[in-house]
Amino acid sequence: MRTVILTAIAISLSLSAFSQNENQGIFKRFYNNQVRAKSEEKGLQVFAEINPQFFAYDGIGAGVGLEFSRFQTGFIILKTELTPTFRDAIFENAKNLDVPTNGAAEIFANVFLRKDRKGFYAGTIVSYDWYSVTDVPSQKKEDFNKVYVVSRVGFRWFPFKEVLYVDGGYGVLFNVSGSENRVLGASTYSPKSVLALPFFAVGGRFSISKSSK
Repeated sequence: MRTVILTAIAISLSLSAFSQNENQGIFKRFYNNQVRAKSEEKGLQVFAEINPQFFAYDGIGAGVGLEFSRFQTGFIILKTELTPTFRDAIFENAKNLDVPTNGAAEIFANVFLRKDRKGFYAGTIVSYDWYSVTDVPSQKKEDFNKVYVVSRVGFRWFPFKEVLYVDGGYGVLFNVSGSENRVLGASTYSPKSVLALPFFAVGGRFSISKSSK
């Protein structure tokens, strides 16, 4: 009788172990086929995007570039009039100033957590900016340039499969070309040394080559 009981226990344990191994195998196959497949590395791709917020103020904002593995790099050009809100975010003591033109040429690089370049990322931008500024009381004008280095974090979402995306986040801009006081007419103002601004883009990407397995 004892032999029968021990045999039954041994068979039960063997079946349980087999069942667990089989379940683990099923889980691994599901992960490999579904989860990992969705984040597998894409080949070399080209992207193009626009920044809708600049078009809202009769400006322009657009970028193009390449992406591969976890990396994205590109070039952005923008030109817009600064609203009072953005003017005061960029300059100190600027309430009497009008900034009809803020243009910029930027190069950037982003690193994504995922190899399909979706979701969260961190990046750096080097931005060469130029400003046209008018002191409203005196109507005196001046033009000048600034260079910023930007650290940013963002999230990239693909609502329509693999092509169209929405990209947004926040960046901290470091003015590396000086924040000295400027005198224009009745105004004494200065560009801020550090500022934080949101960013937003809508774009699409297209494959140039497939990834090698």
